[in-house]
Amino acid sequence: MNAIAPACPAPSARSPKPLALLAILLLSPAAPAQTTVELTSIVSTTTGIRMAWTDPVPGQAFTVQVRDSLTEGAWRNAATRHRWPWPFPHWGDAPRNLPATRFYRVIAQAEIAPDRGRLLSSAVKGQWDAGFQNRVYVAWGIASFARAKFGIISRTFTYETVDPHGLPITASAELILPLGTNGPLPLVSVQHGTMTRKSDAPSQPGRGDQWASVLGSYGYAVVVPDYLGLGNSPGYQAYLHAKSEGTCVVDALRAGKALCASNHVSLNGQLFLTGFSQGGHVTMAAHRELETVHADEFTVTASAPCAGTYDLGGVTVEGILANRRHPVRYPIAMIIAAYLPIYQLGDTLEELLAEPYRRTLPTSLYGSQDQGQIEAGLPADPFAILRPDFQADFRTNTSNPLRQALLDNNTHAWTPKAPTKLIHCRGDTIATFSNAEVAHQSFTDRGACCVSVVDPGAPARLGHEECYNPGLREVLTWFEPLRR
Repeated sequence: MNAIAPACPAPSARSPKPLALLAILLLSPAAPAQTTVELTSIVSTTTGIRMAWTDPVPGQAFTVQVRDSLTEGAWRNAATRHRWPWPFPHWGDAPRNLPATRFYRVIAQAEIAPDRGRLLSSAVKGQWDAGFQNRVYVAWGIASFARAKFGIISRTFTYETVDPHGLPITASAELILPLGTNGPLPLVSVQHGTMTRKSDAPSQPGRGDQWASVLGSYGYAVVVPDYLGLGNSPGYQAYLHAKSEGTCVVDALRAGKALCASNHVSLNGQLFLTGFSQGGHVTMAAHRELETVHADEFTVTASAPCAGTYDLGGVTVEGILANRRHPVRYPIAMIIAAYLPIYQLGDTLEELLAEPYRRTLPTSLYGSQDQGQIEAGLPADPFAILRPDFQADFRTNTSNPLRQALLDNNTHAWTPKAPTKLIHCRGDTIATFSNAEVAHQSFTDRGACCVSVVDPGAPARLGHEECYNPGLREVLTWFEPLRR
């Protein structure tokens, strides 16, 4: 059944030419025949086009498509940075995208139940002997404490997981296995730090993860998830969204185990977790997801999150607000872009941003620019990118929706069962040491029995990046005596 709104003229946000708007809303065959999805509004404003429609059938997902001619050309998805479909019956298009004439259609479809953790594809990425690994460790400056016991083989794989709305999505990851032994091996999930380009994800050609390759050369089976929106995963990444970080890791582990089995590699049942920076936040989110939702399937042996922002909505954001010249600014832009569709902060990123950032910033966050390129276009105060009224409310109102979204992504309000070591350098000015202190206190107050904090750089006060190699040394020192 179709509900068609006739083309209707409206003023363009950037041009005096009339803007023709057509909404065609299509129901999936699974929807009840008597049900009609109706367009409720199409409005052209200074911040772009706003469309809304009814949602009479629970469990539907929507895809917005666009073309510039009513009768010619292929329909294409209407946004590049967001992944379709999504469950919200509204959508907006920013002024920078709008030609003089544009036609839209919205397709409603019954949600498909995801087959979480299903292995979709795999390929050999490369292999390296122990001698090569040890030469690389010299170059990395870790030869004083790391020495390869095995060569390694790397495989990339894709798998099915869920997006922040619970809809099916494809993600990619890397599996590293030691050469010369088929097990039984302990399994470890290594979570990488922040990256902005899709092509920089560990599974991609010419890329990898230092901690993962070292652990593989020590005889672990290592799964390295790329995260949603990186590598071969569509859309913009769900940066520091704890729930989808956790589900992404869980499903990567499922697919990684299936890939081990298909290559006749046996596992010994142990599961270790670790990661640095964003990877510390992901590790904590994954540990929580594994123990609170999937305890019947996985048992965590030990968890070592390193340099993470576990109190994202507390000491992390307050520290940034107190320092109007923060040393690293681009993560705030990434958080805002990621949380926008998840928490419905707005229809477009442009409407939350101040000039000139509403014109310059959105395209830089699509996954093709590196951190330095994004950072170069940002102000010294990370929150100065927000439009003045929203920024003022964010600074003073604890009920501000962005503030609430940040609080929702704290990862310390639960009780770990597995031994957990919070590895964090006291001189860290990016993910401050207070994140580890808050998490440790929260876990202790909840009765966690085996949680500790260690500064691997003591007695020196090492900064965030300086903590990377000492953090790896601490992980190896702790995991090795625990493995079977």
